[in-house]
Amino acid sequence: MSAPATLPSSIVIPLANPRTAADLVRIGAALLAEGGTLTALSIVEVPEGEQLSDGATRARQARRLLQRVLEFVPAGVDLRTVVRIGRRADEGIVELAAEEEGDLILFGWGGPVRGKQEEGKEAVFSPTIDEVIRERPCDIAVVKQRGVTDIRRIVAPVRGGPHADLAVRYAVALSSAFEADLDVLHVVPENPAPAVRSQAERALGSLVERHGGAASATRVVESDSVRTTILAESDSAQLVVMGASASAVDAPGAPLFGQLVENVAQEARPTVIVVKTRDLPMRATFD
Repeated sequence: MSAPATLPSSIVIPLANPRTAADLVRIGAALLAEGGTLTALSIVEVPEGEQLSDGATRARQARRLLQRVLEFVPAGVDLRTVVRIGRRADEGIVELAAEEEGDLILFGWGGPVRGKQEEGKEAVFSPTIDEVIRERPCDIAVVKQRGVTDIRRIVAPVRGGPHADLAVRYAVALSSAFEADLDVLHVVPENPAPAVRSQAERALGSLVERHGGAASATRVVESDSVRTTILAESDSAQLVVMGASASAVDAPGAPLFGQLVENVAQEARPTVIVVKTRDLPMRATFD
């Protein structure tokens, strides 16, 4: 068995509202490599036509609010706070990720908000999150927050797209950090040929073991409705981790993570983390 892939050493957490930061900091700390750094970032946007210096007062307020984030940091985790003034939040996030050599940007997402548009296009997540995902400066995780205070079971549905490795890597790390049971699923159509099911089981076990998990944490489920199966499985979990669909595209208004993944994030009862890797492997887990 090969060694597990490295966890991120630099995680950037953009915070529009530091009061909702506790869950994001806890998730970030669980994913952070030993000796790594979390960076909590607040962007003060100043519209065109105004001087950037006009944002100074709001920047001071943002710095005071960010100090509250330090209350949520687990012992031994290095967290720094940064406030930037700029024209666009997405540009500030991408710039800081480049400066920090960020491995992961961790967004919180409250769900779709009607009317949120960018240049006439309706946003998938938000105008800021969408643009950063399309820029793809590093790996991206979007968290539909519903609480992470008592994580006992984590479900990680694997569809075999190019982002499956990242999703499983993070799911294994989170299950270890939260001391939670891990259930990695792959859904196949009902009554598959024995060879198809056997191949899926081998591929799934190999994928999980590659990231330091146990093959016993895997399960191939027969169902003709992937969405229904995932939602049913998530009902008894406190956290769901999913990778973007291999068919997801970055065109304006398109499902940035894939329609199934975004629907699960909106509809599932527990917190859902959807991830997208910057690097696209040439071969999917399940051919």
